[in-house]
Amino acid sequence: MADLTLEIYRQFISPGPRLPWIKKWLLEEIWSQEKYGKMSRIDYLRVGEEKVNKLEEVIAASAPRVYDEFSEFPPSDRDILTFLKQGSGSAVVIFDGLSLREMPILKKMCDESGFQIKEFDVSWGCMPSDTMEFIEQRLRLINTSPIQLPNKPALKDSGISAYYYAQPSDRRRLNKSDSLLLWSSFPDSTYGDSGARFAHHFDQIHTLLETAWRNTVQDIPKNRTIIITSDHGYVFFGPGLSFPRSNEVLKPMNAFLSGERFCKFEKREDVPQHPDLKVIEDKRLALIKGRVQTHPPGTASTKLYKHGGLSIMEMLVPWIKIESM
Repeated sequence: MADLTLEIYRQFISPGPRLPWIKKWLLEEIWSQEKYGKMSRIDYLRVGEEKVNKLEEVIAASAPRVYDEFSEFPPSDRDILTFLKQGSGSAVVIFDGLSLREMPILKKMCDESGFQIKEFDVSWGCMPSDTMEFIEQRLRLINTSPIQLPNKPALKDSGISAYYYAQPSDRRRLNKSDSLLLWSSFPDSTYGDSGARFAHHFDQIHTLLETAWRNTVQDIPKNRTIIITSDHGYVFFGPGLSFPRSNEVLKPMNAFLSGERFCKFEKREDVPQHPDLKVIEDKRLALIKGRVQTHPPGTASTKLYKHGGLSIMEMLVPWIKIESM
């Protein structure tokens, strides 16, 4: 824990919410523009993840109330549906599975595209950190996948035109008279690829993000206020970047979760008593806390990019508000 300063420990023993300090630490110390510019992308990823892993070990061991702060709905200025209902001057671009690690390249693309940044901040996802849950909570649409959004009457009746992008190279002809909701399956759609077994997948994400940006954000008509955000982040499980847990300790949790990072249950007695599980009774939901790496059978066990649980890198997501200059 040598990399964690005394100030960090003071933050955890002080009264009040911890999330404001954590997001500041992540943006200014870990995933900063300066570090992104000075390091190779792979070193930037690994060095940052090592520090986040150490911080989360402290959270899990001595400040688990941090995870409770994610249960609160984001403030009204983070409500994307309310923002979209303001009228045709608004647009939201959701990059599925984008994290705070990618904030520096988003900043770079904003500057290069001639956008004026009004907010460069953080929001948070839902519990579980899952796409369908996000759509239900934030867009008030039940049992809806992203590909179904363009045909949802509730959005159309509110003057919102929705578009789904299956690939970074996809393009759409946008309705200039409606509010716009653009949902890109990138980069989450790549986490199941064979490349997601290696750290170098992070480098590929950044290269493809430029293509996805051109075909979404830069295609939006001028004179709009645009929110760029995500439904969830992800945990990168490179070597040494998870909590040390024996197979014996993980066995009952793995059996219950079937290798996933969360599970919805029917009866409370079905849930094993496990210190790494967060149970939310009213939602019949159990999630892995922090950076515990399960080892499911099959090819899924080799993937380093995962989401669905309750860690700060899964829950905290970019929130960038921009305007064309």
